[in-house]
Order: sequence, then C-alpha cells, then structure tokens
Amino acid sequence: MCFLLSVTALASSNPVLESGINAFQQGQYDKAKEIFSNLLNEPGWKFAALYNLGNTAVRQKRLGEALGFYTRAMHQNPHDRDTQENIKFVLSNLGSRRLTSPPSNFDIFRNQVLDRFTFGEGLAVSLMASLFFLFNLLRFARLKRNENDALPSTALISSFVLLVFLSSLSSCKLIDSYIGRGTIISDHVDLRSGPNESNASMLEVAEGSEVRVHDVDHDWVQVSLSGGGLMGWIPKTSLMMTSGGGPF
Repeated sequence: MCFLLSVTALASSNPVLESGINAFQQGQYDKAKEIFSNLLNEPGWKFAALYNLGNTAVRQKRLGEALGFYTRAMHQNPHDRDTQENIKFVLSNLGSRRLTSPPSNFDIFRNQVLDRFTFGEGLAVSLMASLFFLFNLLRFARLKRNENDALPSTALISSFVLLVFLSSLSSCKLIDSYIGRGTIISDHVDLRSGPNESNASMLEVAEGSEVRVHDVDHDWVQVSLSGGGLMGWIPKTSLMMTSGGGPF
C-alpha cells in the first residue's frame, strides 16, 4: 500500500509542513518526524501533523507508533478516509500479535457511535437542536396565551426528545474524551504487578495493543487491556497516549 500525504496540497501555505514533507519524500524520516512534531501545538495543523507522523512511523516500521498517531488523528477528524484506510493497513500488519479483550458494551458504543463525530460537531448539532426546541416552545407559549387548553404540538415534543438525545451523546463524548487510553509502541512489554522492574511479569503485551490508563507512578503507568482484564504496570516509554486530555 502506498502511503500518500493527503495534506500535500496545503503544504504551500505552511512552510514547516512543506519542509517536513520534503524531508519525508527524501527518506529523511527522523528529520521529518521532528518537523511534523513541531506542528502539534498549532490547532489548525494538528491533524496534518498527526497524519504525517503516522505515515513517517510506518516508513520506519514502527507500527504501534503509527497506530497511535493515526488514532489521535481520527479524534481530530473522524471522517478522513485516508486515515481510516491506513489504520486498517497497520492493523492487518500487526495481525494477531495485538492483545485484545472482548469489548464492553461501552466500548462497542464508543466504536460504533462516539468515534464517528468530534465533540465540536456534537456541540454544534446540540446547539441547533436547542434553537429548534426554543422556537417551538415560544410558539407553544404564544398559542397557550390564546387558548388555555392548547396541547404541546408534535414539533415541540419531537424537538425536545431530539435535544435530550443529542445532548446526551455530546455529554458521553465529553466524558469519553477524559478517559485515558493509549497504544503500546514497544515491540513487546511486560505487564508487571507493580511499578518496578523487580516486580513479577504477569503478561507480555505486544505492539499495537490498546490499553486503558488508570494511574501514574513516576515513570510507570498502571493499565488494563481495553474492554477489561488483567491490570498491571508498564513503563511510560512503551506507551503513546491517544486520549484522556479532553475534547480539544
């Protein structure tokens, strides 16, 4: 599969991005990674930076790292087809090495619903629904003044139900964005019973596995496999955080 830089057309408007793409095309992947990383703090270019960091990691055969960058890019733009296809490519190459647990009901809901829109999109649609509800509420109040026995219209009831539904989705999206998750970027890492190399290894977790982060102790993080299962400690350096910092 050929990894194309879908943001090349935008490079002319950002000299930093352009220099990163040039380094990438010349096979200077370490340099390209450093340049793209400089764009991560610029909100307008964060998606482009993450997408290209994922492409760079693929060329360096760091598939776990690539998956982490692509996952973070999907949080920025869940509708990008290139990123979706690249994730499928990386997962197929990681194969059965990734450790997975049977997904919980919330994980299924997150994958099938919450991951398909951004918090900003959910907030915007909820705002539109609230305006629609307010419009119908004012119409009903005006009608009620003229007819004391007037009943709520179908439009008013429907707009209220829609508002509650969309607001609930946005709230779930907001809560989910603060749940710490990450991707294993080391070839493999031992899940230990405590935050120290001297603690017993309970399980070996392979590159690309998704974990949920529960606690931090200096250079160690306490994690469990997504969906539940055994909980233990791994070094921070073996993990790329993909969520947990909020919606933005």
